Amino acid sequence: MATYVYDGSFEGLLSCVFNAFSTRRLPHAIVAQDDYHPELLDDAIHIIADETQAERVLKAINQQTDGEAAALAYKIFLSELPQAAMTLFHIIKVIVSAKNTSILKNFGNSHILEAAQIEKKIHREIHRMHAFVRFQKTNTGLFYAVIEPDFNVMPLLGEHFEKRYADQTWVIFDSKRQYGLYYQQQELCFINADHPVVPRQPKDLQSDILDSSEKLYQSLWINYFHSVNIQQRNNKKLHQRHMPRRYWKYLIEKSQPGSRPAVNTSYHSPRQKRNQSS
Repeated sequence: MATYVYDGSFEGLLSCVFNAFSTRRLPHAIVAQDDYHPELLDDAIHIIADETQAERVLKAINQQTDGEAAALAYKIFLSELPQAAMTLFHIIKVIVSAKNTSILKNFGNSHILEAAQIEKKIHREIHRMHAFVRFQKTNTGLFYAVIEPDFNVMPLLGEHFEKRYADQTWVIFDSKRQYGLYYQQQELCFINADHPVVPRQPKDLQSDILDSSEKLYQSLWINYFHSVNIQQRNNKKLHQRHMPRRYWKYLIEKSQPGSRPAVNTSYHSPRQKRNQSS
């Protein structure tokens, strides 16, 4: 059994899977280079990401699952869970061995069930990002939002916000992973924290860069939110179930009436190949 070490990218992970099958050396573990700590008797195999190998893996599993497996594999990768790499390997192994297009519906298989549970968590996080993103308008006309999701769902958010805010220029920045989505009405791309459009303090928008009307809109929204709340019917457990407390620091409405929120806006870099904007 070997430990496969890769560069942390989606292509690198799939290249590990390709090499494991082609050499018949099953992995004891698959670890990103940044997380790898050599051990005395460790049989480490360092894999270089190969886009052709990655595409062959995705094509093979898609053919055997009616086009469903590639998207599932990507979501497992984006979960960033400690067991995600090995879960993906086991899923691919099950798919290849089963030769059954409905294999992903077989929840009696522990690996299939685990993958389905991860996918459900990813979908829940995406839904929350859709609901909890809060944009702030800067004095340049840019709408800026900060998020900090549990999973790396940023690559799965672009289509929704591109359609919803097609006539605006906006940035959604993941402060945990230090990258974001930048939309300029015709082009959507990934950007890093050093991009000129990202504030020097990405988590906090200073008042001097906010649009002159932004404070007013924030104040109106805060007061509206608190005025429609019926204190006698407060149900904190239900409220936190639908709006977990970990998201509150980026929600304007969680500020007190009359106060200006320290941070507005919302939510979630994969190391996989992506369109970088300089």
